[in-house]
Amino acid sequence: MKIVVVTIGSRGDVQPYINLCQGLKEAGHEVQLATNPTLCPLVDTHKLTSLPIGPPVDMGDLGERIMEQSFNNMYIGVIRVMRFAAKLVEEAYQDVLKACEGADLVIVSDTGSGSAAAEKLGVPWISVTLQPMRVPKLNPDPPIFWRIMGGLIDKLTILPINRSRKRLGAPLVTDFAGMQSRRMIILPVHQNIAPADPQWPDYVHQTNYWYARPLVDWSPPKDLLDFIAAGEKPIAVSLGVMSASLKGKTRTAGKVLQAIHQAGVRAIVQGWDETCRQPSPGNIFYAESMPHDWLFNQVSAVIHHGGFGTTAAVFRAGVPGIVIPHVLDQFYWGDRVYRLGLGPKYISRAKLKVDDLSRAILQAVSDEAMRERAAELGNDIQNEPDGVKSAVSIIEGAV
Repeated sequence: MKIVVVTIGSRGDVQPYINLCQGLKEAGHEVQLATNPTLCPLVDTHKLTSLPIGPPVDMGDLGERIMEQSFNNMYIGVIRVMRFAAKLVEEAYQDVLKACEGADLVIVSDTGSGSAAAEKLGVPWISVTLQPMRVPKLNPDPPIFWRIMGGLIDKLTILPINRSRKRLGAPLVTDFAGMQSRRMIILPVHQNIAPADPQWPDYVHQTNYWYARPLVDWSPPKDLLDFIAAGEKPIAVSLGVMSASLKGKTRTAGKVLQAIHQAGVRAIVQGWDETCRQPSPGNIFYAESMPHDWLFNQVSAVIHHGGFGTTAAVFRAGVPGIVIPHVLDQFYWGDRVYRLGLGPKYISRAKLKVDDLSRAILQAVSDEAMRERAAELGNDIQNEPDGVKSAVSIIEGAV
């Protein structure tokens, strides 16, 4: 079966689909992943076929502009991000249409890119959502605030989406729910994190997380192994692409480092460039990007931004997470971590203070009940069926 997977976004948005494509390829399917041109090299390194769609977009720069224009307000940020996403979908529609030609199945992500093209071409398509709150309900009755907010988001973002759908001759939509498949929706989130809702339609299928396949040609650097062995188990800092590119990144980095020193812990900091790194008395190791499945198994806790993939990797590692969300669903995941007792209360980037983060670090490394809950969840996730294999089986039954 020839399958085209369409997703637009940052690395954190694309990585789960890379993991899925690897599973589909292993199952013998011809798979192509259509995404931002800037992320095609990442797809290629996983020995998958990439298809560039739309203009090149620096997601770090885009995140920076969204943060500045949103005045660090989460709700304004949601609207701006959704509008940017709709614009990207509109600009990519010709490339997406070409990518979907000859496909037996199109898999569409949360942006909805690919659904209109599939409908025009008469190709079956299904949806994947990485956000439990985006799963439609049979009888939705949200609180009045979210009803108003959802209606506002729909009005501000559906217009550019319908422009591209009109050009393609595809049916227009009135809201984002109309861009999701009514054949099948897959949610790759472990049931202990987002229990199935009886209000979900029967075409919603939930699997375990889609984790990356091990990199067979990767091994940790010796100086990192020496650092880990030289003292107490360190924490990890993994703050994502936007944190590494925002104008205020040096200020944020300085606060994180001060909190680490104040808490008296050792830390492995990954992904920071030279402008963010500060001399340390030996308790900080600056690392390049590396597989989360290895790194998070070496540490006692993880400071992260609450991105979907990073949060899932922390859950599987069975260690507490300290979430510093920036935009969108990062706040949702930060809230889930806190409500499930798997980490301290999240601290938004706009309100980040050294003392608060230092206290959160100390709580994460010393609260035995929290650590036991995190370890138990990690064990449950590791003993559940592989999410990618489950998804492949479900997808094969869709066509």
